[in-house]
Amino acid sequence: MSHFLNIKKILLITPFLFFSFSLFAEGLVDSGASSAPRPFSSGVVTGIVIDDASNEPLMFASVVLHNVADSSMVTGAITNEQGAFVIEQVPAGQFYVAINYVGYPRKEVNGISVTPREPVYEMGTIRVEPSAAMLTEVTIEATRQLMEVGLDRRVINVDSELTASGGTALELMQNIPSVAVDFDGNVSLRGSSNVTILIDGRPSSLTGLSGSEALEQIPSNMIERIEVVTNPSARYSPEGTSGIINIVLKKERRGGYNGMMSLNASTGNRFSGSLNLNYKTGKVNFFANYSGRMFNMEGSGSNFRTSFLRDTTFLDQDSRFENAMNSHNGSIGADFQINSYNTLTFSVMYNTWQRNSDNFTDYNALDEGMTLIDFFTRTSGNGMENQGMNYSLNYRRTFDQKLRELNTDIVFSTRGMDMSENNVQRFIETNGKPAILPDLLENTTTNGNNWMFSLQTDYIQPLGGDQKLEFGGRAYLREMGSDFNFFNYNPEAGSWVNNSGLSNEFVYNEQVYAAYGIYSTMLGKYSLQAGLRLEQTFIEADQRTTNEVHKDNYLNLFPTVHLRRSFEKEQALQVSYSRRINRPNNRFLNPFVSYTDPYDLSFGNPQLKPELINSMELGYTRFWKNTTVNPSIFYRFTEGMITRFRTMNEEGIAYTTFENINRGTSYGAELILSQQIFPWWRSNGTFSYYRQIIDGGGAMMEMRTDSYSWSARLVNNLSLGKGWDLQVNGFYRSPVVMLQGEMKAMYSADMGLRKNILDRKGTINLRVSDIFNTQNFRMYNYGDNFTIDMERKRNSRMVFIGFTYRINEYNNRRNQRSRESMDNGSQDFDEFDM
Repeated sequence: MSHFLNIKKILLITPFLFFSFSLFAEGLVDSGASSAPRPFSSGVVTGIVIDDASNEPLMFASVVLHNVADSSMVTGAITNEQGAFVIEQVPAGQFYVAINYVGYPRKEVNGISVTPREPVYEMGTIRVEPSAAMLTEVTIEATRQLMEVGLDRRVINVDSELTASGGTALELMQNIPSVAVDFDGNVSLRGSSNVTILIDGRPSSLTGLSGSEALEQIPSNMIERIEVVTNPSARYSPEGTSGIINIVLKKERRGGYNGMMSLNASTGNRFSGSLNLNYKTGKVNFFANYSGRMFNMEGSGSNFRTSFLRDTTFLDQDSRFENAMNSHNGSIGADFQINSYNTLTFSVMYNTWQRNSDNFTDYNALDEGMTLIDFFTRTSGNGMENQGMNYSLNYRRTFDQKLRELNTDIVFSTRGMDMSENNVQRFIETNGKPAILPDLLENTTTNGNNWMFSLQTDYIQPLGGDQKLEFGGRAYLREMGSDFNFFNYNPEAGSWVNNSGLSNEFVYNEQVYAAYGIYSTMLGKYSLQAGLRLEQTFIEADQRTTNEVHKDNYLNLFPTVHLRRSFEKEQALQVSYSRRINRPNNRFLNPFVSYTDPYDLSFGNPQLKPELINSMELGYTRFWKNTTVNPSIFYRFTEGMITRFRTMNEEGIAYTTFENINRGTSYGAELILSQQIFPWWRSNGTFSYYRQIIDGGGAMMEMRTDSYSWSARLVNNLSLGKGWDLQVNGFYRSPVVMLQGEMKAMYSADMGLRKNILDRKGTINLRVSDIFNTQNFRMYNYGDNFTIDMERKRNSRMVFIGFTYRINEYNNRRNQRSRESMDNGSQDFDEFDM
């Protein structure tokens, strides 16, 4: 492993790289403090929006700038807690603004002029009158715009998601357009589970966990917004078939002391709590948070397998499980505003997660006449503990020249895992015949150690007019190690014996080095962004038990293009393209055979190659007074697609591994519709259709499948007056055809109720998940000589109650879109109610 850097070397090179990038950007253009006149780049429009009746500021109102010549939409912003807004990147010209807010009629203000001589236009105070319906029927509470549409992303503000209150990020994901969560907590984006999840725009120690484990560590009330990026620009890693989901956590930056406390409980012995604190004095802003969670889960499942080898036989499995989990997360950090140009942010996060699980499975082997020929039970009890640390350092340098900016991010995280499991397999007397084997006792231990290091520097240089250039680089290194030991109990010796044939030590190393450049410009009604990213990857998979080492390295180019056309009457059309990659992870590459289920063995394939994906998307946005429509279509072509492949031997043992098949094609359409039915009732609907064509090859024996699926989600938000809000959600996903089977349909409904108390300082939440108890997982799987019917169900219908208290009006300032938002610093957002 000579080409792999160790941690000491990382710590040595980091300050030099950091210093070099800073000097490079400093010398690229004249000093930012220079007072020399600069050519006109773009202008700014500012103002404050207030309620004419109460003189109170309107928070989160939508302010959209239009060209007077043709009424085309140019750009926009939303107001902060003081009702203020700042619209940036305004070209020279004559404009008017349209102000929209729930419960208020649309208001237009004319006469806005931006010129090279006067690039800043101050609108002053804008007074809007509430609608008659609002004054006489019900008081509409101030809520954020639920979704914003940008050049390359959707931003979903989650304050109004009542059906996830008191829950976790995983439950919140179930209400996000384009996103789906399966029975095991795996998140998929537009039908693909190969999606990259970031926290505050960066990888973290939580992302070292898998699936639901990571998302269940984050309380939903600590999340400010979720960004869905289906075709990221060249600035971001192209890892992940379908794109990026970025979870932005809440952080307050107002002066003084403020905070938020939350306590939640539910049926099924589930409890959680969180505390966010913030203190700003002078040029230093301190922040800290803690969250804790106790979580119990119970469930059951069945698995009926038919084997057509030699004689037809059946295996009927019934199982049940009980899980008890708890987690604790804490972080502290500070923002240091060194001067008006330089800001340094540092944070440390600690996370611990424990789980104790008991699983009970009955195995019934039947012959062709359905006569019982063998019966045994398997009981498993395991305990797991994870601990992780995450260190993050961000340096931001701004300049007098507007939009010119340097950012450097350094992230280092570690995670350790210890797990032990005891298995008892008991053979039972069958049809009067004695048990064929004595009881089988097994014990396993697993020790895992992971670390990750990321260094990224990004620089933005305006070129004059509406043009700019971005470039930067990234070094990403990680190591994932697992030491698995399998012990059998020897009754004669009365001791445990290590089974070296079933023990395994595996270490996975990955290094990715990248450089990119992006050019952006505005040509009248068109916005263009084109980029290119170069990545060099080194991978080493070390199967130390068998002394097998697999190495690979490859160089890839990833172009990206985003083009947008604005039209009159608040509408826009945009098209984008990106090339992406999905690298096989350590589980996919590890050839070790897992014997967790003696009738279903699984193992990885060290010969796997990465998938390469070409992704294209066309989207349209149209605004009316009370209606927003956002349809889109997308297309993905995947080379060397990685898929799960299952076979069965003559003894009826199933083997599951992974293969690169020839290619896969996916395409689909989405429609997001938002309708303000009444001033107190807003309905949001999402419909998605996906189709996937998979052409097999090699081990797949030229297997081919052509499948489609669709899903629909309906969210109803009702303001009931006197501080009461109600939300009712419904979701349906059609059956999904796979290469070797079909997942059955899934559907559920949730409800949430919220009441503001204590002069809006406190909030009480009540919600019910899966009202009709319909959430379960069913799948039909088949091969040349077998079929499998599987079903699983867990306690999904729960009643939650929660209380939140805000200290000194703790809230999130929308005008401070921070580095965590993955914002390019140049994207114009169309912001609207959803």
